[in-house]
Amino acid sequence: MNALAIHRVGHWCYQRRIPLIPQVAYGAIFLLYRAVIPMSVEFGEGTELAYGGLGIVLHERTKIGRYVSIGHDVTIGGRSRRWGVPVIADRCVIGAGAKLLGPISVGEASVIGANAVVLDDVPPNSVMVGLPAQVVRQGIDIHDYSCLQPPEEADRLSFRTSNNLLITIIEDAGRLSHLVDEWTDLLEHSEQDCLFLTPEWLTTWWRCFERDEWTLRLVTVRRQSQLLGIAPFFSRQRRFGGFMSYQSTEFLGTGVVGSDYLDLIVRRGEEDMVRVGLTDYFNRSKPLMTLSHLPARAAEADGMVKELELSGWQVRRSTIESCPYITLRGHTWESYLDSLGANHRYNFTRRLKNLRKAGVLEFDVVEKEDRRPEALQAFLSLHAVAWRERGGSQAMQTARELAFHKAFSRTALERGWLRLFLLRMNGRPIGGLYGFRRGARFYFYQSGYDPAWRKYSVGLVTMGLAIKHALAEGAEEYDLLHGTEAYKFRWAKETRDLSRVHLFPPSWRGWLCCASVEAENQGKHAARRWLPQPMLDRLTKSRMGA
Repeated sequence: MNALAIHRVGHWCYQRRIPLIPQVAYGAIFLLYRAVIPMSVEFGEGTELAYGGLGIVLHERTKIGRYVSIGHDVTIGGRSRRWGVPVIADRCVIGAGAKLLGPISVGEASVIGANAVVLDDVPPNSVMVGLPAQVVRQGIDIHDYSCLQPPEEADRLSFRTSNNLLITIIEDAGRLSHLVDEWTDLLEHSEQDCLFLTPEWLTTWWRCFERDEWTLRLVTVRRQSQLLGIAPFFSRQRRFGGFMSYQSTEFLGTGVVGSDYLDLIVRRGEEDMVRVGLTDYFNRSKPLMTLSHLPARAAEADGMVKELELSGWQVRRSTIESCPYITLRGHTWESYLDSLGANHRYNFTRRLKNLRKAGVLEFDVVEKEDRRPEALQAFLSLHAVAWRERGGSQAMQTARELAFHKAFSRTALERGWLRLFLLRMNGRPIGGLYGFRRGARFYFYQSGYDPAWRKYSVGLVTMGLAIKHALAEGAEEYDLLHGTEAYKFRWAKETRDLSRVHLFPPSWRGWLCCASVEAENQGKHAARRWLPQPMLDRLTKSRMGA
């Protein structure tokens, strides 16, 4: 029993003019909770009073919306010589000791700080604190401050874990913009800090690749208001084994755009807490998960996968890609060249000299927005023509991919990450390299060249000059990302593996999907063993086209 439960009985009788009971309810609330709550006050559905309503004082004309959270010792009342009293909209949070006075309105999904004195209107989706209170933040996501929601939404989109963490599911992409600052801070204080887990990369990916049948399922993990972890997921319909259809939960960034090192993002030092919380949530919701392009070693998701496996989930792991990389730490350009094979070192310097003899050679990096669109288009043309002669590239081909790179390259330039190089001969682009520099790591994404200059090994020269530029900037690593093309290993000696993990929940649907995948894998193994290579190539191309 709490003050609100007593009030609901007294309010019901008050509305029907039933005598005595409203007065008894009013007195009981005052005696038990030292609170003044007249029976004429209107509370919306789902509203909660902290500590049963201890010390709350409400004006008799107060109207409070749905799913409002009110702390103890809160006063909501009038001001001298003013008739009106505050009106509280839905989904607000009012901190302990706050005073709301006079004919003001508190906008929907707003937050009043503890002990604030509010004398003016509160805008929706804002935070107001101080004496007198002032707006200190706008455009907030109220889910970060309160877990009070309609029951059907609460069951589906929020969950309180066994270790008292609040897990919230974000399905509305419009809410992602409210999360960017916290997401960036979380990433910087995690072990997973990389380009492909930034909000800029993943939110741009969602805007460009989202389909009607896909659902955003980004999971946030909080302790009180502090963000401890993000599981950047979405869900879509997949067919397992070619015939078993099921909703699959996957990382944002999955697919042809080429995101590597996808993972959970967890605040450093909070890994155990977040792992327990996510395990609780997924044991409750039981989604089928396909986690692709995870770092094969030291992925944060590994701990959660192991916990789920102990809970009866079926897990299938496989290595899918390798990422060659160059350790630049401690090197100068000269010492790095000396570390290469003599033949490769000689080949690079000779090709560079030949190009310089052929005309005026320039190596440009795009640094201003007014040059970016034209330079990007020149690079895309070089990339397309270079790969056309090799049978075509799977990257940067479709309208969605091109839209992604046009949008992300703009953002990356604003952040100082974009590294778009053009090698020009007498002013004409003959080679290009598209990459990013974030933190101490350079990410090589794609390259292209004019086949008319093939004999000068334009691609080789462009790569070498880009590595030289990365060293001059102080980069400690040059990551060539996934793909084991021979040209990468002329420069890199080390690799990292990427893995894919299928997680099948302990249910009959999970068991059927797992069996379907096993059958499909056996079929592929048999096909590779018994079918002639030309037929395998045709089947592979047909599947990729589909």
